[in-house]
Amino acid sequence: MVGGTLSQLANYSDLFHRMAEAVFLIDRHSYRVLECNEAALKLLGLDEARVLGTELPKVLKAEEFLNSKLKDPFPGTELVYHDEKGDEFVFEVAAEKLKILDYIEVIQFIARDITAEKRAERELLELNAVLTTLSTTDEMTRLKNYRYFKEVLASVHHQAQSFQGQYGVIFIDVDHFKKFNDRNGHPAGDDVLRIVARTLQECVRSQDLPARYGGEEFVVLCRNSDIHETKLQAEVIRSRIEKTVFPFGEFQPLGKVTVSVGVSSFPVCGHTFEEVLEHADQALYVSKEQGRNRVTAFTELPEKDKKVS
Repeated sequence: MVGGTLSQLANYSDLFHRMAEAVFLIDRHSYRVLECNEAALKLLGLDEARVLGTELPKVLKAEEFLNSKLKDPFPGTELVYHDEKGDEFVFEVAAEKLKILDYIEVIQFIARDITAEKRAERELLELNAVLTTLSTTDEMTRLKNYRYFKEVLASVHHQAQSFQGQYGVIFIDVDHFKKFNDRNGHPAGDDVLRIVARTLQECVRSQDLPARYGGEEFVVLCRNSDIHETKLQAEVIRSRIEKTVFPFGEFQPLGKVTVSVGVSSFPVCGHTFEEVLEHADQALYVSKEQGRNRVTAFTELPEKDKKVS
């Protein structure tokens, strides 16, 4: 054992010496280190001359934290320690009062290096975040995929239903996309989808959620929007895409890459989020039937064209 204060206490001395955890015995008033075991010196990478007689908060470079914590015994908590090389370690530390003799009371401070555990925990969290991103993101366009979109839509719908709120849905389809692919090849078609996706991200408001529905179709969830506001947002998107220069776009039937758009909203266009989606889709096909490159709201459809669930 380092030092001699506890030499008379053979049983404790033997245990103290053999403990794998770093153990410091400190004065309960000054917090100066009276004794420490070999594991403690190894943990800190210091010799006993640097530790014994020094206040433990200074040794561990955590004066503000430990000066307040050591007033009372405390269970395990985490402490970040930087050694003299600047390397960072995470210790799990605990303190309890200990009576060595009837007239000697000290604080037993135990530290355990959990740096590897914390690193593994952090790496697992990062991996899970990556996996979550992969599972919710469309690989080609980097927009959220439809599965994620539908989960968010269901949540927003529930909230709107509970608090008499509203939201809008925009359905977007790239006009004559098959002809574009047939003429220019699938790689060029993929570029069109990426440019449309990027344009959506640039156009939508911060509270809106754009996603790839599938193929050449996209959807946008407009939170806190009525049918009028949603249509205005859809027109911004349609106009921006029409003005965007796409490679080979001049060879399209309309002389440029354009989109047809359908709009619906809750609660005026459906009682369930499935109905709201379906009615935006119906409005989209009316836009296509009427010449493409336009926005149509479900509320504008003649009653005979509305397929209400």
